[in-house]
Amino acid sequence: MNTTNADPISTPKLVAIYAPALMLIAAWLSLYAPIYVEFSQTAWAREENGHAPFIMAICVGAAWARLVDSRPFVVAARYEFLLGLCILGAGLAAYFVGRTGQIDILSSGSQSILALAVVLCAFGIAGVKRLWFPLLLTLYLVIWPGWAIDAATAPLKRMISESVSDGLFAMGLPIAHAGAVISAGSYELLVADACAGLNSLIALTAVGAVYLYIAKRRSWKTNAAVVAALIPLAIVANIVRISLLVLITYYFGYDAGQSYLHEAAGLMMFAVALLGVFGVDAMAAFFWERRV
Repeated sequence: MNTTNADPISTPKLVAIYAPALMLIAAWLSLYAPIYVEFSQTAWAREENGHAPFIMAICVGAAWARLVDSRPFVVAARYEFLLGLCILGAGLAAYFVGRTGQIDILSSGSQSILALAVVLCAFGIAGVKRLWFPLLLTLYLVIWPGWAIDAATAPLKRMISESVSDGLFAMGLPIAHAGAVISAGSYELLVADACAGLNSLIALTAVGAVYLYIAKRRSWKTNAAVVAALIPLAIVANIVRISLLVLITYYFGYDAGQSYLHEAAGLMMFAVALLGVFGVDAMAAFFWERRV
């Protein structure tokens, strides 16, 4: 019996297929590799931005999964290409201003603008629709300045401090608060940005968004219910974390509260948030998924 083998793809064809992607990757790394090295020693090394490398890996994986999908991409129309070039210019301007001025929010935020521009130039609006999730996740890579975090998190920290102290005081413990400072017996604890601030909410909502994307629920009502619950669940998880740290400090001392138990409380926060996401998703699916 004769068998016919498919002709192997020649080297010139392979070069023609992969050369544009390799050139794009090389250009991207030439721009951002120095920034990534710098961030790994500064911004990403801080607890409040520790989620950024993981979010970046998820972005790359999600984009790759879409790019190797069996459905072919449509080449961008001329007006889409020109619009992409305009956005590309804005992204490069943000990059160079951020790089020369050491402005992290511009250096990191330019990634979202340039990624959108490249997709629009290559695949048009249809490509943006197919790659919407990894493009949206790039917003989680933005490094926010300290003054913006302080302004955004001050009311949140006061609310969490009040909730924790009032709840533990109702249980008969000598816990009080003044602003973002919680008094636990003879100890005073400052509710820091990394514990109850904007960045912890960003990390928690990012995890919820990734779960929602993987779950791929059919009903928009289910997706909307989970999205609406992300921030409240993140706040509840933060309250649980701070309560654990206050109790550990009150019963075992300040050193215990700053030991490995501090990290364990952080893991507990994510566990509570994820369980909440699973619970809301299951309840919403029970009511709406079967009717789709």
